[in-house]
Amino acid sequence: MFNKLFKYIANGIEIHTIRTKLIISFLLIGLLPMLIFSFLSYNIYSGALNDRISAYSIEMINRMERDLEDYIMDIQRFLNREQDFYINQFIKLTQANDFSNNRKYIFRIWEDFENLKQMKPGLEDIAITFQDGRRISSYGLYNIDIDNFDNIPFPNNLEDIYFTPPHKNYLQKEVITLLKPYYTNIAEENVLISADIDIDVLKNLTAFQLSDKSYFFIADKNGRIIFHPQEDKIGTQSIFYRGGFENREIDYNNKEYLLTSTFSELTGWNIISMASAREVKAELNYLKEITIYLTIVILVIIILLALYLSNSLSEPIRKLQELSYKASENDLSVKIDVSGKDEIAQLGKSFNKMIRRINKLLEQNVKEQKLLRKFEMESLNNQIKPHFIYNTLDLIIGLLENNKIEEGAHMVEALGKFFRLSLSYGKEMVLIRNEIKHVKNYLFIQQYRHGEEYKYIVDIEDLKIMDKHIPKLILQPIVENAIYHGILPSEKKGLIIIKGYYKDKNIYFQVIDNGVGIKKEKVKEINNILAGKIKINDQKNYFGLCNVDQRLKLMYGGASGIKIESEFGEKTIVTIRIDRRGGN
Repeated sequence: MFNKLFKYIANGIEIHTIRTKLIISFLLIGLLPMLIFSFLSYNIYSGALNDRISAYSIEMINRMERDLEDYIMDIQRFLNREQDFYINQFIKLTQANDFSNNRKYIFRIWEDFENLKQMKPGLEDIAITFQDGRRISSYGLYNIDIDNFDNIPFPNNLEDIYFTPPHKNYLQKEVITLLKPYYTNIAEENVLISADIDIDVLKNLTAFQLSDKSYFFIADKNGRIIFHPQEDKIGTQSIFYRGGFENREIDYNNKEYLLTSTFSELTGWNIISMASAREVKAELNYLKEITIYLTIVILVIIILLALYLSNSLSEPIRKLQELSYKASENDLSVKIDVSGKDEIAQLGKSFNKMIRRINKLLEQNVKEQKLLRKFEMESLNNQIKPHFIYNTLDLIIGLLENNKIEEGAHMVEALGKFFRLSLSYGKEMVLIRNEIKHVKNYLFIQQYRHGEEYKYIVDIEDLKIMDKHIPKLILQPIVENAIYHGILPSEKKGLIIIKGYYKDKNIYFQVIDNGVGIKKEKVKEINNILAGKIKINDQKNYFGLCNVDQRLKLMYGGASGIKIESEFGEKTIVTIRIDRRGGN
C-alpha cells in the first residue's frame, strides 16, 4: 500500500523533469547549509552557555573559597597568638586548684576574649578548655561535657587547626568550632584554645544565587555537609559525594543540576555549586524555538524562490523541448523566440541555427543526390558506348565465323558479366570484389580486342577490403584512360597494375600504367581541375576522371577523390582515396 502511494506521489510530481530537479537542487543548496548552520550554532551556543554557567559557578565558588579562607586565616591569627602571660598564669593556677588567686587573671582573659570577639563579625566565642571540661571564654568560667576529648587530634605542628562539625554552643547557637592545642611548658595536661564561628557566616559566604533553583553548599573532605541552605541536611552525608565532588551533570529528585566544586586546602572543605540545568536549558529551548521558527520562515522563502527560479529556468527549456520534439517529427519550420543573453538564449540561437543548417543541408543533399544520380547515369551511359558494343560484338562475330566457338563464348560471357555488373540491379553501392570482377571483365575484353598489346595485374594487398562497399563504376573509367591515353599510344609492351590496400584506415586504389606518361604541367592542371581550383568549359574533357572524383567527394567528403602522378615517357599513377567511411 505504502509503495503504491509513494509511486503515485513520485509519478505525480514528475521527479524526472528538470523543473523538479531544479527545485530539489535549490532546496538542498539553500536548506542544507542553513540546517547545518542552525545545528552548529545551537550546539556551539549550548556548549558556550554551559561553559559560561560552569565558568561563572567556578568563579563564584573560588571567590567563596577565598573569602572563607581569608575569614578563617583571621581567626587563625587570633588562635596562633604568642604565649600570653595571663593565660599561662591562669592555666598554672587552675591546675593547682588555686581559685582565689585566679580571679584577676580570669577577668583579664575574659576582657581580652570579649574584645577579640567584637573585632570579627560572626565570631561567637573564644575559649580555653581543659581536659576535665573546665572552660574560660567570653561567656565566663564554666564546665562543659567532653566525652570524646581524647579522640581530638593533637598534631605536633603548632599551626594545624581542627574543625568540628556544626554543633550547638553554650548559648545553644549553631556554630562551627576551630580549635588547636595551646602548648605551654607549664601545662600538665592537654589544653585547647578554640573559636566558635556562627553558621550564618557560611550562609553569608554562600549567599550568591546563580538562578532561582540554584544553590551552594559546603561539605568536608569525607562528604559530610558543613552547611546547606536546607538546615535538615547539615551534618548528613552528601549523596553527591563519590570520593570527591568532581564536576558533572547530575539528576536529583527529577531535576538536573550542573555540579561544580573546589577544595580548600586550608579548611579541608569542599565548596559545591549546584546550578539548575533546567534553567540553563530553558534559555536553550528559547533559542531552539527561535531557530525552528527562523528555519521555517527561511524554508518557505527558499521554496518560493526555488519555485520561481526553477520555473524561470525550466520554462525556456520546456519550450525548447517541445520545439525539438516537433523538429524530430520532421517539422523543420519551428523557430524559437530568443530573448536575453544567458546560456538558454544562446542555446535557442544555436537551435535556430541548427534548424537552418539542417534545412540547408537537406536542400544541399537533395541537390547532391540529384547530381550523384546524374554522374552515375553519365558513368553508366559512358559504359554503354555504341562503338565499344559494336566493336565487341563485331569481334565476337569474327570469332564465331572463324569457328573459334569457345573463345567467342568466353567473350560473350565476359560482355554479359560486364554489363550485369555495370547495372548491379540498380544498386548504387557494390562490393569491392564485384568492382574488381567488373574491371577484370573489361580488361579481358579490351585485351582480346587489342591483340595482347599489354598485360594487366590485379594486386589486392589486404583481402579484407574485398567485402567493403564502394560506389560502382569507380575503377573502370580510370583503367580505360590508362589503356587509351597511356598504353596504346606507346610503342612498348604495355602493363597495367591495379592495387588495392588499407592505409590509415582508409581504402586506396592505384591504377599504374607504363605508357607514355603525362607532362608535369599537364599533371598539375589536371590535379587543379580535380581539386576545383580550375573551371573547365567543356565537360567532355577529363569526363571519366571528373565523374569518379566528384562522386567520391559527394559521398565521402573532400578528402576523398583522385590524385594523379606521372613521369613523362615512363609511367602514370592514378591514386583513388576513399575516406574511412568508405569501409562501412
